Parts: sequence; C-alpha cells; structure tokens
Amino acid sequence: MAWIIHPNTHFYLHDNETLLAGLRRVGVAVDFECQQGYCGVCKQKFVKLNSESCVQYTLTPLVMLTEDELLPCCCQIKGAIKLLDPNNQ
Repeated sequence: MAWIIHPNTHFYLHDNETLLAGLRRVGVAVDFECQQGYCGVCKQKFVKLNSESCVQYTLTPLVMLTEDELLPCCCQIKGAIKLLDPNNQ
C-alpha cells in the first residue's frame, strides 16, 4: 500500500493502481491526455517521504523527467510520497 499526500487531501493507492487512477478516485482534478507516458500533461513534482518510497512505471515514459518529477498516468508508488503544489513550489 502506498500513501499519497496531496496539497488538498491524503489517501492510499490500491494494489496495482496508478497514481492518476488514485487521484481521480478521491476526486482530485488532474490534467491528463495520453495516459501512455509520452505527452507529459500530467507531470507533477514530488518528494519521497521515506527511504522505501519509489516510483515504478507500468509503461516506459517518453517524456523527460527530473528526479523530482513523475507521470501519474503510468506510475505506481511504493511507500509514501508528497505531491507538491505547482503554485507553491
């Protein structure tokens, strides 16, 4: 189980659930387009909250990402992360 801390809420992801699916399940508005890891519309910055936290991709992203960015559409989380507010980074 993974814990997600979002600026407006916190929740857990179900096993094998992508971050985008989890965000949508709890009612967080997320911009997204391709859901395949190549457009980058859903790209978000994050911080790992413990040493066991990691981001795993169900599809190989084609968008260039820095170490503190992820693509919710095709990633699964292990451990706990905090998504950063794009307006307050």
